Amino acid sequence: MRSFMSAALFAVAALPGGAASADTIEVVSGQQRSFQLAAFGPTGQSFVAIDSNLTSFGFQFNALNPGSANLPFTFTLREGAGFGGAVVSTFDFTLPTSIDSRTPTWFDFDVTGTDVTIGNTYTAILSSGSARNGVVMGPDINIFTGQELSGDAYLPGRAFFTTPVYPNCAITGHCDLNFRVTGVTSVGAVPEPASWALMIAGSGLAGGALRRRRAPAFA
Repeated sequence: MRSFMSAALFAVAALPGGAASADTIEVVSGQQRSFQLAAFGPTGQSFVAIDSNLTSFGFQFNALNPGSANLPFTFTLREGAGFGGAVVSTFDFTLPTSIDSRTPTWFDFDVTGTDVTIGNTYTAILSSGSARNGVVMGPDINIFTGQELSGDAYLPGRAFFTTPVYPNCAITGHCDLNFRVTGVTSVGAVPEPASWALMIAGSGLAGGALRRRRAPAFA
């Protein structure tokens, strides 16, 4: 009897109790322009959460003045669109000195433990006194006319500026920082057909073992 019962328990234990589902928003909006936060002040990017547990947040940076001091950045996540919402979380980070040219480079930092509500809007805000690094954004524009050369890369959100980088950003709302955010949420897994078959077979074996045990009572 023990062998039959062990098989049944193994069949149930082999079923996945949960699965990890990763969601990522990644926006690259032209990647032709960058600006210093030291000159323009804190800048934010609004987005709509597609996962309830954030794990990383990243932006594209480049080095506008590689010889300047590599000062830290502060990341603040606020509720709503803009600078005025309640603070959800805040982190400090320093970019690696390997970012030493004008080539746009992704840098992601850990925000594990940051909980948000799916479908709600949040704004990721960057601030720094660094003149070394620039934050990459789009759309690309004609520097002489201000005409946008590409469309709005992320319709659910937009970039917010303390001092406008381009006048058109405030007019059209088409400007976005190049950013990406990743979240991981544990969700209940639906067993695959093979798992269902294994579970049913195991239950059958368990039932057979119980029937065998009871047989002498009817003798």
